[in-house]
Amino acid sequence: MQKIFKISLLLCFTYALSLAKSDHVIIDKQQRIYWQDNLSSQKSSEDFKDAVAYCDNLILDGLTQWRLPTFQELFAITDYTHYKPTIDSRFKYTNNGTYWTSTPFFANKSRAWTINFRNGISYYSYKSTNHAVRCVKDIALSTQKESK
Repeated sequence: MQKIFKISLLLCFTYALSLAKSDHVIIDKQQRIYWQDNLSSQKSSEDFKDAVAYCDNLILDGLTQWRLPTFQELFAITDYTHYKPTIDSRFKYTNNGTYWTSTPFFANKSRAWTINFRNGISYYSYKSTNHAVRCVKDIALSTQKESK
């Protein structure tokens, strides 16, 4: 039994290391999320509904349950020391345009907030327009209790 546990632990550790080295996923420990960072994160969706469906169906590095980032999450990777794209330098694949967030515009539910990574400016856009999509996935909190 102890041998099986050690093998399982080794496999989990190996998976975590390979994930950290992935060319497709960035681990954001501060926000506790994984960021999609591959060629597809430069492509535009047909509209907001298409962007949500894309994230819902994304499987990247064996990970599922992706979603659109909130405005706060996407804004947190905006880096105004860079221009075209105005984004954290860890991201390799970025469209020099506007990205969807999941945050609706409070005054009009037919719009949602977006961030333009060409210049870092945020907008509220009609959900019928097309913008690029970069998905996120929550990092699960450890469920193990500390042993005393």
